Amino acid sequence: MDFGITIEIICFITALICLWKDKSSVWRSFSIYLLITCIAEITGVALRKSHHYNQWVYNTSLVFEAVFNSLLFGSILNKYINSKPLILSGLAIILFVYVYDLSTHGFFIFNDYTATVMSVIFVVYSFYYYFLLIKDEQYTDLKRDAYFWWVTGALFFYFGSTVSNVFYGFLGTIKFNGHNITYYSTGALCIILYGCWTYSFICRKWLTTKSGN
Repeated sequence: MDFGITIEIICFITALICLWKDKSSVWRSFSIYLLITCIAEITGVALRKSHHYNQWVYNTSLVFEAVFNSLLFGSILNKYINSKPLILSGLAIILFVYVYDLSTHGFFIFNDYTATVMSVIFVVYSFYYYFLLIKDEQYTDLKRDAYFWWVTGALFFYFGSTVSNVFYGFLGTIKFNGHNITYYSTGALCIILYGCWTYSFICRKWLTTKSGN
């Protein structure tokens, strides 16, 4: 099995165990997104190995990625602000670019612009969260803070993905052991993302158990 898929499955199982009784519907439903992600990745790899087009799979999963991640960012930012206008604005921008991508090249070519714009928006959300966290006078134990670790994973992944997409023309020319450098960077980013998310779900379980929620 592909290493990236294995990490995703581990993250999904952890979310299922840690979040299925969570009082927050947003956190609880995130397991659904991870399940969809695992199915999309497995389907995409199977289609690629059988020499069929698989970009439509990732164009479909982009919709779920944008919605579920936006909802969780909103839930996290709601601790400090009314995040609804910000999140809805971000989703509107992503939707506009998604429709533009489809109208330009159809459903069977990956929506690069959408992925890049979505990544930039999530990076902005992440930095805004850190700004609000620093401003907050209330003590936060970062070692056990689910919000912090979830956002940290998202920041590393989406910032790294943005850089990789912008400089793909250059990075794609650098080869090592038969693969270009983006192959290894993507793998490293997936490890950071799902590693941080897995730990954040464990932290969330500790938090809800301690608070009795």
